Amino acid sequence: MVAVGKPTSFERSWALRWVRGSVGSYILGRTRLEVVRGRVRRAIESYGVSPEDVRAIVSSLLSDPLLDVPRELREERVRPLMDFLRQLEGGGSGS
Repeated sequence: MVAVGKPTSFERSWALRWVRGSVGSYILGRTRLEVVRGRVRRAIESYGVSPEDVRAIVSSLLSDPLLDVPRELREERVRPLMDFLRQLEGGGSGS
């Protein structure tokens, strides 16, 4: 799926679900951080997702009772992702 021009509401909605699933999978230890970083970058650059949207997703996953991971471990795992988001907002490549 390649977005051309302004993303449609469907594309943005799809990208938000893609990011949520990717971050959730990362928290569970099923997806590598590098993969999630790439997906987040792509969602932000191509599908109209903002870093604030990603932060809201991370925040919701930190308190999601369906994720069977202790809160302390969740917080530890999302720390590098939050650092990555700050780098993206600062205009860096986030690498």
